Amino acid sequence: MEEFKGKLAVITGAASGIGKALARRCVAEGMNVAIADLYLKGLSELAAELESQGASVLALEVDVSDAASVQALADRSVEALGPVSLLFNNAGILRVGQAWTHTAQQWQAMLSVNVMGVVNGINAFVPGMMAAGVPAHIVNTGSVGSLVAAPNMAQYTACKMAVRGITESLAYDLAAAGADIDVSLLCPGPVSTPIGDSLLGLEAGSEESEANVKMMEELPDFITSDECARRVFAAIRARKFWIFTHPFTGYYKRATAAIVDGDNPVYTEVEFDPVTH
Repeated sequence: MEEFKGKLAVITGAASGIGKALARRCVAEGMNVAIADLYLKGLSELAAELESQGASVLALEVDVSDAASVQALADRSVEALGPVSLLFNNAGILRVGQAWTHTAQQWQAMLSVNVMGVVNGINAFVPGMMAAGVPAHIVNTGSVGSLVAAPNMAQYTACKMAVRGITESLAYDLAAAGADIDVSLLCPGPVSTPIGDSLLGLEAGSEESEANVKMMEELPDFITSDECARRVFAAIRARKFWIFTHPFTGYYKRATAAIVDGDNPVYTEVEFDPVTH
């Protein structure tokens, strides 16, 4: 896709962080938006902001782990705003800790949002997008963890590696079906977002949360959510499958070579390439 004006974008996890920035970017590109989240205060504030800029906005409370809730989002979006041209399956949660310390219930909660949230988005929207027959693009939010593992990140890594596999298979299936729908996997590096608020005991949208996001913006390698959204749209225009906000080519080549050579995994912190775009 290269032209966005007047078309519809749907964004889950839109009330904060990358989702919020994507919604703002969509409207800046002249799009109408359907935004979904469980954080209603942030969602309503964003809706008012985007409507003040002239966009048609549908804001809905949606639990992406609930297939019926996501299907309702799809049905209402199309009914109110027309065919979907951009779909961002972006909602996600984060929990850290040693692999053996998470309960089965905690695993299920993480998988239900980070993996089934993407699956539910695909199931609810793709048939209608194919039937509409208009050029479209789907972006599923993965992570650097979609490609490399890290200590204390077993749950998040498992989910994001699953999202990678789902997204690649989706791209193959759509291509085989002759659908005019491109697919991308967004693999953000360090982006200043409030995704870790719950780990820090911060209330969503609070002054403390906003201050923490601002602090991250001053750290090496971190970029803002708005800059992340800019890079996402550049990749969509270029029809790229892989969207790396922070390339790590050298690191990933070494990690892949170790797998090919049969070396035992030894963790080293991910080294990002200099970003020039």
